Amino acid sequence: MTRIKDVIPHEDYKLEVQLENGSSVMLDLSGRLNTVRFGLLADKDFFQRAKTDGDFVRWDNKIEISASEVFQLAQKERFK
Repeated sequence: MTRIKDVIPHEDYKLEVQLENGSSVMLDLSGRLNTVRFGLLADKDFFQRAKTDGDFVRWDNKIEISASEVFQLAQKERFK
């Protein structure tokens, strides 16, 4: 499994996930802000604090998305 190299929060709740293999994935999390799991991300300052340890995207140890889930979310967006 490819590891996460970096995460870059963008405007409008889009998150760019850069991978170690040189590719990147753009996730649009705006449609998930009304869910229990991702509701905290509605705070723009909190959303901007996205970090990675290579295996997960994390926001202050309150919300996390695994590398495999990044791919799952990206595929769901692709086939909307």
